[in-house]
Amino acid sequence: MSAGPLPSAFERYDTLQDQHRMWRVEEPAGSYWLCLDRELIVQGLQDTETFSSSAIVVLDPEPVIRMKPIQLDPPEHSKWRKMLASYFSVKRMPHLENRIRERVTELLDEVLPKGECDFVTDIAMRFPSVIFLEIIGLPTDELETFLEWEAAALHSDPDTPDREAQFGVLMQVMARFQQAIDERRARPDSEATDIISHAVAWEIDGQPVRDADILECCLLLFLAGLDTVTNELSYAIWHLSTHERDRSALRDNPPLIPQATEELLRTFSIPQLARKVTHDTTFGSQDLKTGDMVLFSLAAANRDPEAIQRAREVIFEREATPHYAFGAGPHRCLGSHLARQEINIFLAEWCARVPNYELATREEIIEHRGSVHGIAHLPVQWNTSA
Repeated sequence: MSAGPLPSAFERYDTLQDQHRMWRVEEPAGSYWLCLDRELIVQGLQDTETFSSSAIVVLDPEPVIRMKPIQLDPPEHSKWRKMLASYFSVKRMPHLENRIRERVTELLDEVLPKGECDFVTDIAMRFPSVIFLEIIGLPTDELETFLEWEAAALHSDPDTPDREAQFGVLMQVMARFQQAIDERRARPDSEATDIISHAVAWEIDGQPVRDADILECCLLLFLAGLDTVTNELSYAIWHLSTHERDRSALRDNPPLIPQATEELLRTFSIPQLARKVTHDTTFGSQDLKTGDMVLFSLAAANRDPEAIQRAREVIFEREATPHYAFGAGPHRCLGSHLARQEINIFLAEWCARVPNYELATREEIIEHRGSVHGIAHLPVQWNTSA
């Protein structure tokens, strides 16, 4: 078990949660409700009639782009989710295991002789991103461009967001996807397994899916696939590099890793999910109005001391504790099985090959916050002779 320094994003939620469970937040870019109660968060995410997914960025209640299926409510959402489910199912995970392990090995072979790295930029951004590009069907040799687009779209200052610049980046991403779609239509490959190759033949209710809808779906997969596991791994390595006891536990007892992964997912839940109120209602003893935005913090749900004993501590040996790191309700993350497998494999390889490591800086780590929290830079060092 361990306690100690805490990234500021999670410290903020802990502090606010201890004071009140529903906050009215006023920021330069707008206002919204912040829900920090585990029971209310789950209730809200399951109630799609009251809390719509049509707007999922808390300071953007009227989005120009409607990404599919995350910005669809039932029943339309269910049709898209069913179509996408097979690409991220439990059954598919064994087929990806060797490639995931191979990718980890490639990266570790490259960085370990150096004795140090920026874990975020040298490893965390480059590992799951390549796996995702191969699944969706984009060329991995364009990774650096894709990562630049992802950072510009997701990591701008949330207090003063440049919506015009972000929209321009999203248009570039969608233009690249349109190019890929056009290429698949011109040269179809019946043996291809990537999502774009299949998407050109998608049908819903017996009708071909329009390119515009495919693009909005691919945009969602792009933003989620290049950001979430990256950030989760970064918090995991931050924790292990600052907590020697937990680091030693995984090094000395590799079978503990899957259980540790669940605990790290619970303690550092990075998505913060926004919903739009569809009608006047009372929720959490507060009067919400039609059109209000509500931010349901998964971090708060999973660190709620009123629901979980010693909730804000990382305890690898704790009994299995249900968590909502992947959300709740009909929009629960489709990629959860892939995320778990990537984190488990990475930690197993990392702990085996880098038994002792630590932060290479005494300065406070820099985080980015928004719909998904993450670490911008994480200098880590180790002894190459060990």
